[in-house]
Amino acid sequence: MSRSLVATIARKELREIVRDGRLRVLVVLVVILGAAALAFGVQQTLRAQHAREHAQERATDQWQTQGDKNPHVAAHYGTHVFAPTSTATAIDPGVSAFLGQSVKVEAHRRNLASHSRAQDGAGVQGLGAFSVASVLLLLVPLLIIAIGYGAWSRERERGTLRQLLSTGVDRKTLLWGKGAALLVVLFALLTPAAAAIIGVLWWLGGGDGDTMLRLASLGIGYGVYFATIAGLTLYVSAAARSSRAALVALVAVWGVFCLAMPRVASEAAAVIAPLPSRAEVGRAVHSSLANGLDGKTRREKGIEAITVELMKKEGLSGTGMLVAGSFMAGLELQAEAQWEDRVYDHHIRALDAKIAAQERAVAWFGVLSPYVAMRALSAGLCGTDYHHHSRFTEAAEAWRKGLVGQLNEAFAKKGGAKGWDYKAGPDLWQKVPPFSYSAPAIAQAAATHLVSIVALLLWLVVAIGLALASARRVRVV
Repeated sequence: MSRSLVATIARKELREIVRDGRLRVLVVLVVILGAAALAFGVQQTLRAQHAREHAQERATDQWQTQGDKNPHVAAHYGTHVFAPTSTATAIDPGVSAFLGQSVKVEAHRRNLASHSRAQDGAGVQGLGAFSVASVLLLLVPLLIIAIGYGAWSRERERGTLRQLLSTGVDRKTLLWGKGAALLVVLFALLTPAAAAIIGVLWWLGGGDGDTMLRLASLGIGYGVYFATIAGLTLYVSAAARSSRAALVALVAVWGVFCLAMPRVASEAAAVIAPLPSRAEVGRAVHSSLANGLDGKTRREKGIEAITVELMKKEGLSGTGMLVAGSFMAGLELQAEAQWEDRVYDHHIRALDAKIAAQERAVAWFGVLSPYVAMRALSAGLCGTDYHHHSRFTEAAEAWRKGLVGQLNEAFAKKGGAKGWDYKAGPDLWQKVPPFSYSAPAIAQAAATHLVSIVALLLWLVVAIGLALASARRVRVV
């Protein structure tokens, strides 16, 4: 196969594509929609960044200026921590709009994240599905179909395919030339878009190495996705009896892949791994707090056993009335916190495991639809999937435990004879370390979506194989 011959065929195909005025209109439309989606994503990201910074400053100020009070009362008063905003949400908001953005931190309770943008946005949140990712996932495949559906069939209808083959050109060479032309058009269209996206994210503060690596991985993923659609388009164009039949078949395939299969995957995952309602989780937690995780250990007995263990660690076993009242109260508060933490950790981890099972079930449907595979991978690389949200809530819970433990310890050691009348001041509140969170590395995101990566690569192999097979058997009349 001669590279020069492939290039010649590609140039010929490109000239035909450029001459088609309808395709120029489609390209302009996709560009306009992509630009609008990027502008919308930037606006949403800037709004989220501003809201988070303002809310975090307010929460920190309220905590540090709360005045004098008992440390454990301050733990009940609590504070809030907020999920960090990622510049990549300007590309793919994923499921982040439907997950909570803040966690209420307080004693005796592990709260789920709340204040999702979907709730705050009310009616306008329906626009949240409009994003750069949605344009890339849904509209660019339609553009590929519009450009390539007649690659083989139109030449057959014009009679030029017989003429080309009579010159001795190999059918495989024709395929690579047509495929190259299709990919050159996409490259010419998407390269400026990629440059614009990188520039915008850099302006938003996403010029760090991790963000650039995520963008590069995202570009590779979408490249595989588009190449898969291109391969399937060339296959159908060669196999169909006419250009009209090819177009109808490809639009039907697009509808199945991009519209029907995601809904089927979601419904099937809900059956395979059903989730409990929030009320059911609350009832289960309430029961375990009262009767233990085994359903047999009463709360008072469980806390008493933990208190005994803590006293052993402090070397206070058998000291009885010699222990200061506030110190003993502090130990009991720590024991109570440990009892509650075990219950909440058990039920929240069980819930997270069920959600992860649902996501794995959906990921397996990527074997039936490259759209499903790429959608999951896109959100994972942009840090807007449930895995990233779960890591944030785990970090918030670890910080909550440290905060409550620090306050209870301060009460136990400094309460002295004052006991519950002891009050701490701003010095203690300002000693609490600020909440910090680092998103999972890109390697962890890739490992989480390994099934989607493998499914996407398998689709690419299948698409190329089908395109080659159909090229070898393409009819000339």
